[in-house]
Amino acid sequence: MKNPKILHRVYFDDRPPYRDPFTRFEATWAREMPDYEVKRWNSSNVNLEANEWMRRANAANSPVFLSEFVRWDVLKRFGGMYIDADCEILNGPKLAALIDELYASDDYDAFIGVEERANGHPTAQTIAAKPGSALVDFMHRMYDQHLSGPLWHWREERGLIGPQLMSLYFRDNGLTMNKGFFCNLDEPMTFARVKIYTQDYFSPKFTINGTQISRTKNTVIYHLFSNLNIDKIDPQADEHRRNPLLFDEYCEFLKNITTSQILPAAAPSRTAAITTSENLLLQFGGVRRPDGTLDYFRCMRFALRRPRFTAKLLLEKLVG
Repeated sequence: MKNPKILHRVYFDDRPPYRDPFTRFEATWAREMPDYEVKRWNSSNVNLEANEWMRRANAANSPVFLSEFVRWDVLKRFGGMYIDADCEILNGPKLAALIDELYASDDYDAFIGVEERANGHPTAQTIAAKPGSALVDFMHRMYDQHLSGPLWHWREERGLIGPQLMSLYFRDNGLTMNKGFFCNLDEPMTFARVKIYTQDYFSPKFTINGTQISRTKNTVIYHLFSNLNIDKIDPQADEHRRNPLLFDEYCEFLKNITTSQILPAAAPSRTAAITTSENLLLQFGGVRRPDGTLDYFRCMRFALRRPRFTAKLLLEKLVG
């Protein structure tokens, strides 16, 4: 099957937050993959009445949930690769080679990655597929039929979003371990006609404020994880979302970040490299409210769940 050389981008600039903050990210698509056509999908060329899911998302003025269906619809119709708007292409030639391998393969008809090694969630932000892909047909049917009704109300309450729904495809095809997720994946694998790549390919950073960078020779895409459907986020995450940094800029930001931006001032702040414990606290703690103040209940809960880590962190602060 011939590679159509299409990159699909979905952004509804007639819905909140209106202004497209990811134009610099899109510029890397053309720069890195000049032979590819970027198809831009929005209210002018998307059927907002395609099914009940789309009608409800349209009525709710919810562009993120409109895009949840649109990505599968355009992959079903055209094939190619869907990439979230908040993704930067870091290595176009290598990504093009992965897509060429997909179209040349008889063993799989789609590929994805995992968002983070430990959780193993499949990437709904980076999906390449041939027309007729079993995964794409499954997901299209989920939105077009099963989710087009009262299940709409559970989209956020019960996590009825891309990665969780994609896991149902793998469970339905016999993946019994880890509830359909690919936890601790260290090598690419193929399952149920889908090739699953390791975290470093498409998700070198997990979450918008992530501090653990896993860029390798395999890394082709950087995903910001802007989560535009979430209104209340901490101030630093909101700043990254409104004025997003490209990957190299974000890495430089991490080098220059100060401890005082992470923890309350119990001792004079230092501008040296962040300790390993502080990195972990940034990634797993979540101890601040959206306004940036400490939530002491969350602090206590975090301390009870990770007592040894908390003791180590306090010791570092005392001797630092």
